[in-house]
Amino acid sequence: MIFEGLILGIIVGKLRGGNVRNLGKFMFKSSFLLVFSLILQLGTSILISIGYEKVIDNRMFIYIVAYIMLFIVLFLNLGRGSVWFILIGAIANFAAIVLNGGSMPIDVAILEKMNFENMLQSIKIGAMPNYIDINEAYSFTIYLAKRFATPIWYPFKQIFSAGDIGISLGLLLFTQGIMQLNRHHYPSKILKFDYRGKMKL
Repeated sequence: MIFEGLILGIIVGKLRGGNVRNLGKFMFKSSFLLVFSLILQLGTSILISIGYEKVIDNRMFIYIVAYIMLFIVLFLNLGRGSVWFILIGAIANFAAIVLNGGSMPIDVAILEKMNFENMLQSIKIGAMPNYIDINEAYSFTIYLAKRFATPIWYPFKQIFSAGDIGISLGLLLFTQGIMQLNRHHYPSKILKFDYRGKMKL
């Protein structure tokens, strides 16, 4: 979903006459924390998938640290309206994970319907402890679970949460918004001087 949000943002930005190069010029405040957070989350997921026990046992703590770094960056950049969508989505995902002991609830019925057989079996036997059956989720977090699926005709099948939707929408709005920066730039007038030293515009 995040990838789709970025791509759609670029497409919408181009349709509105924006400049892709603006994306390379923009920097979040304290962006290094964002990089650390993403690396930490990605690395944790990889290590859990290969069964690294220390990471599995401490995944709750690691996720909290990663999300704190992410929240700091988002709070420092709330001046852009689109960041609010990303923040709300991140808070929703964070709540779902923390309130379920470091595991994101997921609708196993949808996994079965979408033919994610390997993932379904891995969750059932406990080989993917960063996910739990939605039926075991804490209270209201069932609404924050990964319970939505892409349409059948969509080539890249995915299951996502309400938080993922908020993050993707925020990235779409953010990306196309950055591409619009300086869109209405007018060339500055050049000061000229004639041979008598008088100024002309």
